[in-house]
Amino acid sequence: MEYRVLGNTGLKVSAIGIGTVSLGVDYGIEAPGGFGAPGEKDAIDLLKGCACEGINVFDTAPAYGRAEELLGKAFGNAADVVVMTKVSIPRVGEARLRGRALNEAVTRSIDGSLKRLKRERIEVVQVHNATTDVIDEEEMLSAIESEIEKGKLLFAGASVYTVEEAYRAAAAFDTVQAAYSMLDQRMSEVFLKNERAGIIVRSAFLKGALTEKSRWLPPELSALGRAAEGIREALGVSWDEMPEAALRFCLSNERVSVVLAGVRTAEELKSALKACRRGKFDGNTLGMLNGMALKDEKLLNPVNWPIR
Repeated sequence: MEYRVLGNTGLKVSAIGIGTVSLGVDYGIEAPGGFGAPGEKDAIDLLKGCACEGINVFDTAPAYGRAEELLGKAFGNAADVVVMTKVSIPRVGEARLRGRALNEAVTRSIDGSLKRLKRERIEVVQVHNATTDVIDEEEMLSAIESEIEKGKLLFAGASVYTVEEAYRAAAAFDTVQAAYSMLDQRMSEVFLKNERAGIIVRSAFLKGALTEKSRWLPPELSALGRAAEGIREALGVSWDEMPEAALRFCLSNERVSVVLAGVRTAEELKSALKACRRGKFDGNTLGMLNGMALKDEKLLNPVNWPIR
């Protein structure tokens, strides 16, 4: 297993981490035989298997169904894993909470995560879907920093969607989590210019579009499917090999600290480990792939997709 340093945090993290949304909820493209969260025992066994292979980063969130509880049952307070969870921006209706109400909501969220994770301390807590106004106002960051002072966590991060959000989060937080893949390379310039924050990549498979599940995309996403097929043909790989290629692309960016793989079976774990062993793509391959990225927000942001 390759290990990298998570920005200025000093944390040594496996280049491949595990995203747990597909363990906690039914997530992604509904392909035959390849959809639905695994049972509790299978999920816990898979998580333990990841750790046995040297993977030490596990990303989760209260919004991921039972994912935090599964991590708690798999690892509890183990010191050799790096757990990253999230805190949503507290709201009442459309209005964001402020002041004391905000601080209390953040405290409740983090305390709930600690209980479900069975941990005394969480390594990184990220603002879930941080927006530019939330980042600029710094109130959420201050609330999380108060929990750091209490010893409940080590570092503050932000999970973002847009390039502008990523730029601002990289200047304010210890870590930034953003989508990045062969089809979605909008964050490339942010990663290049970042000098301090640890970069966590999610959506390396673009919610399954860069796997064999691409063949089951709905008609409204046919352009996305064609783009994925074009990459597969250009690389000369099978659909079974596409997840490995997708991870290798992300791992090839030296500014990236950890790439999250949303594995839900032992076979998917094997593919992720193989990608790590094979390492980076050569310069010519990367140059080719750099010219095959899409820019259409409707295709690249799964929030806009007509599926769960």
